[in-house]
Amino acid sequence: MLKKLMKHLVNNPGLKVLSILISVILWMAVVKMADPETTKTFSVPVEILNKNVITEMGKVPAVVKDTDVAVFYISGPRSYVEGMSGDDFKVTADLSQVNLNQEGDPKLVPIEISAKKNDQRIDIIKRTVNLQITLEDLAESKFVISPETVGTPAEGFAIGDVDVTPNLLKVSGPESVVSRISRVVASISVDGISSDISDNVVPTLYDEDGNVILSDLLDMNQSIVTIRARILGTKSLPIHFDVSGTPADGCQYQGMEYAPESVMVKGDPVTLNGINVINIPEDVINLNGVNKDIDTTIDITPYLGEGISLVDETANQIAVKVLIERKESKVFNVPVDKITVTGLNSTYDLAYNGNTVPVTVRALKEDMESLRVGDIQAALHVTDLPPGTHGVSVEVTLPDDRYELVGTVNVQITITDTSVEEDPQEGQDPDDADNTGGAANPGNAGNSTGSGNSEGSGDSEGSGNKEGSGDSANPENPGDNAGRDGAEDSD
Repeated sequence: MLKKLMKHLVNNPGLKVLSILISVILWMAVVKMADPETTKTFSVPVEILNKNVITEMGKVPAVVKDTDVAVFYISGPRSYVEGMSGDDFKVTADLSQVNLNQEGDPKLVPIEISAKKNDQRIDIIKRTVNLQITLEDLAESKFVISPETVGTPAEGFAIGDVDVTPNLLKVSGPESVVSRISRVVASISVDGISSDISDNVVPTLYDEDGNVILSDLLDMNQSIVTIRARILGTKSLPIHFDVSGTPADGCQYQGMEYAPESVMVKGDPVTLNGINVINIPEDVINLNGVNKDIDTTIDITPYLGEGISLVDETANQIAVKVLIERKESKVFNVPVDKITVTGLNSTYDLAYNGNTVPVTVRALKEDMESLRVGDIQAALHVTDLPPGTHGVSVEVTLPDDRYELVGTVNVQITITDTSVEEDPQEGQDPDDADNTGGAANPGNAGNSTGSGNSEGSGDSEGSGNKEGSGDSANPENPGDNAGRDGAEDSD
């Protein structure tokens, strides 16, 4: 029975065909389950063809808004759709198909979209159907190409000169587009670079907001330019300031504070090895007559030296604070017995008019607090000074240059000759002298008075006259004449 059934199935063509159809259906069902249908959206710039059709009319096409970007989506098996990108499609608008007789603007140009691969596996559904253009006058402008670097060189290196060849770009196209161009840039990557580098790049157009301008309607006389970047060594250098001039009287320069204290510079290795500090000349900061702190900013760029520049060009300003401190004055009373006297005759005696001498000293507050009277040395030079009263200058020596003597120090002294014996009659009452002279020998009284006047004072003369006057009862007394003679000798 089973053999008859198998023979019937094998020899029946209809059943064979049915089996094949069922197998195909089952296979397709399995594939559908394993690779289901999906969709994906794309936005691809439109390539504009045959622009010469418009330019031959003396016009140029200008795209309306963003219609030069085609938006479409595709559908198909997920394995095909997910593996496709915008580069897998060709999106074009052929200006030869535009109806130039169409009145008004904008004019419509059909957009064609085709897949470069999987064309039989996917379906393309359009959203943007037409490119919209207007016809404008041709504009042309020239721009200097600015070099730019991207990234950071290797550690210990910095970017030197960067240049572009050629550095001038001529751009022509619709006036509305050309007028938007604000600058043209050529960029080169220096990330991790430790030696000079060059590259051939396409110039990039930017508007004033920094947005990139992309348009097939623009023509550039240089599609490729060469950009070169020089890579330099770096070095951190300290900054050293010198100052000139003298602050105002009573003020002292105390130094300065500044920031930053060092800067990072760049240059070729040979030049960098020959410099260890950035010296700011003394005439940059002049202290003549200054009586208070100075706050200023110094541009160090002129003092970097040839072949040296700052890694950060904005770090050229150094904030400087010059410290000026006002001194204070104080009077010290130096005892006269501490004054060293030189040049005094050995037979002379010297006496001061007072017990102390005032000495005015000026210094910074912290220095003044440590100064004592015993630290001040005073000397008096009296060589060749005769006996009598004199006003002389005292030579004052202070501990060090932190202290300043204000004015001159003067003192009044009296010098006495101790070698001259004191007159025995000196200090005696004049009447007693008269009585003594009259009693012993009236004539000798006048001589005694004359002798007293050899150290001569007018008062001694007077004493002589008194003696003479005492003898006036006897006008013939020779002592009276002697007294007058003695007075005349003293004169």
